[in-house]
Amino acid sequence: MDMLGGAFGAELPHVGNFPYAEGQCCAYVNSGRAALECILLSMPRRPARAFVPRFTCDTVLQPFERLGIPVLRYEMRGELFSDAEPQLPEPARDEDLLLLTNYFGMSEPARLHELAEAYPGPCVVDAATALYAPPVDGVACFYSLRKFAGVPDGGVAVAPFPLLLPEREDRSARAAIALWQRVELGAEASMPDFEALENRLQGEPRRMSPLTRALLDSIDWECIAHRRRVNYASLHARLAGLNRLTLPTVPPSAPFCYPFLSGIPGLRDELVDARIALPFLWPEVIRDTQEESPANRLSRALLPLPIDQRYTPDALIARLGPI
Repeated sequence: MDMLGGAFGAELPHVGNFPYAEGQCCAYVNSGRAALECILLSMPRRPARAFVPRFTCDTVLQPFERLGIPVLRYEMRGELFSDAEPQLPEPARDEDLLLLTNYFGMSEPARLHELAEAYPGPCVVDAATALYAPPVDGVACFYSLRKFAGVPDGGVAVAPFPLLLPEREDRSARAAIALWQRVELGAEASMPDFEALENRLQGEPRRMSPLTRALLDSIDWECIAHRRRVNYASLHARLAGLNRLTLPTVPPSAPFCYPFLSGIPGLRDELVDARIALPFLWPEVIRDTQEESPANRLSRALLPLPIDQRYTPDALIARLGPI
């Protein structure tokens, strides 16, 4: 029981519209990879192997490695955001898990459900960049909060079976210095603190920290979704004619970014010079494939243009002057 009275802490509003309610089949943990490990540990039968898309960060592999589940990478035939279909390196068995990815919230739920239904074994949807995409019926999925809002930790696992929670609860107050440094000092000055924040999440999975729970309840998630949709629509109206990707005019869920693929030489450097953050989303693909391979070219050329709630459409368009 907390003390009555005393010094004031941070005063956070109560909004309470986070889209996933904690329960027996919905676990709040401290990262997306912890959510995946929670799902793997709770499955009725431990997978013998896991088929994982080529376009997947190495951090997602950590739960499989920790649990001793061999991973086989697979390629995709077709566009990532529409008609993509897994091309497995070996025939799947009913004890093999298939990881499907909802890239940036662009995948249609019906398509993911169709792929899961056709697969002989269990499936899990990686929705780390698709926070607003509802779970696919009968399929486990995991989400990451830190890609969508300013919280020091946070992942959510949703499954059609009861989930086993990690024994220990995270404590993130000290690590949250990165959030305050970003406010006071800006992006560049806060980078070392964010790197430290990321490194601390590499350890064993834990339950979501009390600080993140309080922040989660104070954030207007519906407002965030609306702003992301509006910003996406603004960029799509401006850039669709230049984009080599086939993107929906209205995405199935509030998206993570506006994925832009063009043939404009030097565009990434120009946009970075205009102080637009454009990370390489899959550096492992660039490292592990031949420079002229389709996967390598896509990883280098894809520009994940920010569309988050900090910006208005006018502000985003103004920064895109080079295009």
